[in-house]
Amino acid sequence: MADLLEKKLTAEDYNAERYVLRLSQNSVGDHELQQQRKKIQQLAEKTNAQLKRNVYMNYMQFIDTAKEISYLESEMYQLSHLITEQKSLLTSLLELSITGERGPGSAAQEMIEVNPQELKRMQNRENRKKLTGLLEKIEGCSHVMEVEDRCLVFDGDLVELNQDDYTAMQRIHAYLLNDSLMIASWLSDRRGPVRYKFEVLYPLDQVLPVNIKDRGNTKNAFKVLIFPDTRVFMAPTAKSKQDWLDEIERTKANKVTVDKQNVERAQQQHQRERQVSLSKEDSLESTNPFGEDDDSLNPFMEAQPPSLGPPEWVLELPEDLDEAIAQRDFEKAVKLVDSGREYFDSSPKTPAYSEMRRALESRVKSLVEVLQAELRVTPDRSLQGGPRAARRATTLLVKLNKSSQACELFLGHRGGILKAGLKRLRLEGKTVLYVRQLCSIFFHNLLETAREFTKAFFSNPSCTSAFVVWAHGEVNNFASMFSRHVFTTQSALTTVAECVRRADRHCQQLADIGLDLTFALHILLLRDVEKWICDGRDKLVEAVKLRGQEDTWKTLKYENKEQLNKFIEDMNDIGIASIEKYVMDDLCVGLTDNTVQFSRAFLSYLEDMLRLFWPETERLINESLTAIFSAQLRHCQVSLTEPLFKNEVPAIRRNSAFLLDVILTLGEHRYAEEVGHTHPSLPSLHALRPALTGEATSASTTSSSAPTISKYESNFI
Repeated sequence: MADLLEKKLTAEDYNAERYVLRLSQNSVGDHELQQQRKKIQQLAEKTNAQLKRNVYMNYMQFIDTAKEISYLESEMYQLSHLITEQKSLLTSLLELSITGERGPGSAAQEMIEVNPQELKRMQNRENRKKLTGLLEKIEGCSHVMEVEDRCLVFDGDLVELNQDDYTAMQRIHAYLLNDSLMIASWLSDRRGPVRYKFEVLYPLDQVLPVNIKDRGNTKNAFKVLIFPDTRVFMAPTAKSKQDWLDEIERTKANKVTVDKQNVERAQQQHQRERQVSLSKEDSLESTNPFGEDDDSLNPFMEAQPPSLGPPEWVLELPEDLDEAIAQRDFEKAVKLVDSGREYFDSSPKTPAYSEMRRALESRVKSLVEVLQAELRVTPDRSLQGGPRAARRATTLLVKLNKSSQACELFLGHRGGILKAGLKRLRLEGKTVLYVRQLCSIFFHNLLETAREFTKAFFSNPSCTSAFVVWAHGEVNNFASMFSRHVFTTQSALTTVAECVRRADRHCQQLADIGLDLTFALHILLLRDVEKWICDGRDKLVEAVKLRGQEDTWKTLKYENKEQLNKFIEDMNDIGIASIEKYVMDDLCVGLTDNTVQFSRAFLSYLEDMLRLFWPETERLINESLTAIFSAQLRHCQVSLTEPLFKNEVPAIRRNSAFLLDVILTLGEHRYAEEVGHTHPSLPSLHALRPALTGEATSASTTSSSAPTISKYESNFI
């Protein structure tokens, strides 16, 4: 069977959705689905174990391969470094060859008067070379070199501290670039040229250094505010700490100046190109003798202006996002993210745009973390907002393509609210009152959660399975709490039946919105319900035996009319409306106390069984009702053959007729009215009427075939 499942899952045309759909259609209930899930989990564990064995068997090959990869990576970095140096050398040679004519003293003059811009370019090239050499020691930072004008400004070893208690966390190496701050963590177990691992690259716009005064063992520390996080570093000396603070501030100021110059230069270039375009248009118009517009002669009419780089709103996008997140204007933040992503999707795939896209995604990560914090259940957060309080954060996470995280956090938030509501519930008064409040809180919360989930994840039907699993787990918790308070030794059968009936009705209301958990609830409560059905049956059968031993078949006699009327009223309350027929005189009733007590007990048990009537309990209930009534008829049959009751035969026959004609018929009608069909075995007991009453059985009450008696009923008949 496992081999067949493995072949299905590894087939070339395997489709997960089609497989799950076919499996759910062919499975009845969740039992088969749980079995299939266990089989797939066993197969996954087997596969993992096989992979581990393969790794162990080829462990040395993995190590050798890793060494080769590390060596090749180092070679590639060195090759890149050599290519960069050659490019710089060729660039400098080209600049020397195309400078134009020079006077006799130009060379000497250049040696004395150095051009500041040229000196700055040379310094940037030198810093670029340093950055290339340093990056050879860092693993996973090849994308940092994609920006052409990026260069190294300052770097050094630091120790990261915990911002709460300032304890050392890890050793790092920080690189201050002209447009960003890069953090690389120390690899203590690594040998060779690669000694650091790339951790994060922060745009310089969102980096703010803050000095920290020395206190205790914490010295030479400074704080870097990186929205929305804060990181604390400790420098080896006071001078290096001050150098870090000064270099970050100076580099940020230089970046602002360079950005302004680039924008002004782009605007000037745009104006020059526009003037050239207008002058060409005027010349073309002057050559047109007809003075009419001719699109074919004016190729610049439809031409678009040249690209001036990203617009101003794209450059300000990170700051606008930080501001929106700080002001908790999450809707605006999501709109900015959508606009930025749409722009970068259509923009050219250059390193500069890739870096800007990476900066945007870092802000998106911060936004997602803030929205997730809105849904997390913590002891210091209020959970009284209801499902609408979580709808805002959930909807925004879905728009950010974080549906799975949003679904998990939304259900966790709703589970926390449900748990808090049930925790406030106190066991006061009767059990039925407690169960009424318990069902109201639980199922109302479940119903609200289902409606809100449908609204929030309407466009993500794949999340529905997670909600069903969550709801099934909450029903398990509800069933555990329900059983702990209802199925106790102090509870009566009527109380248990009423509580189960109320929980069942609340559960059926969920089917109106497409969430039917009735079957799951029945499975969880079935064992306890069956136990109470059997206990009630056994108690009634035992009571029939005990009363039968003390029964003298004496009819009831009352002292006054009020007691008789009270008896008639009580019998009318339990559904026996024709009790007046059995009143023999003013104060005497032709029924025995045993018959009256059995009638009350049987009809009460019947009502309780109808409350506990499920497809899963139908067979047990039918057998129990037949067994109880058969025990009482057995007592009547034995009494007819008892010599001591020879003079009481008319009373025995009268009581037997009352049981068959009134109580049994009333029970059959009540059963059919509630269930929708007749009882399978109770009508067969009418076949005992000739033997018990001495009268011929009418055609309407006799069975056309011999009565079928179960194995359990044969013990009493």
